[in-house]
Amino acid sequence: MPALKSALSPAAAKALPSLALLLLLVYAVVSIVIGASLRQFETQSRLTIERIYAASTLDKELSSLMRDAHAMISAPSQLRMQAVLINLEEYEAGVDAMSALATPRSNLEAPLDALEQALPAIRSLTLQAARLDTDRSASAVQDQALAMTRLDIEMRAQITEINETLATTPMSSSAMADRLRGLSWVINILAVIAVLGLIYSALKKARPQLSPAQIAE
Repeated sequence: MPALKSALSPAAAKALPSLALLLLLVYAVVSIVIGASLRQFETQSRLTIERIYAASTLDKELSSLMRDAHAMISAPSQLRMQAVLINLEEYEAGVDAMSALATPRSNLEAPLDALEQALPAIRSLTLQAARLDTDRSASAVQDQALAMTRLDIEMRAQITEINETLATTPMSSSAMADRLRGLSWVINILAVIAVLGLIYSALKKARPQLSPAQIAE
């Protein structure tokens, strides 16, 4: 039995460095995977926040455009005409900004396509309302106001769909990122414990063992 112990001890001592390297390799691979996943989720969260801000801005631009367009239809003036044209330009820029942030996996393509397809109609109706020499009969004003209201309702439905799609994304990404951070902490602690255990085992095996004769002396 002593011979068996003396034979196993050198073999175990030789295996310790390899085991330590294996643990460090596993730790490095897992850390890289978790780190990449964390960066992906954090990027997705930032992108979603940018989309929420762009959607909020788009909603505000649509409100300003419709407000000034209805004001222009009811009581045209040079000042209101300029306001309508400025708001139209800002609304189109808002649609472009929102579209630039969309990806095939964002589930925003359908409402954004509807917003982009409605741009010519909005532009035509807005420019018509912005003209000072357009027909200002009661029926014409009513037709313009109803057409603008229909466009307003349609566009707000698309923006509402965008907001509802974005509402759940940041929470799921943040929750997953928090879970990955927690897992990373656990792995780090386990790696430290494993390395300390290996160091302690190596030091214990390297300590000289006294024979019974030496103890008796």
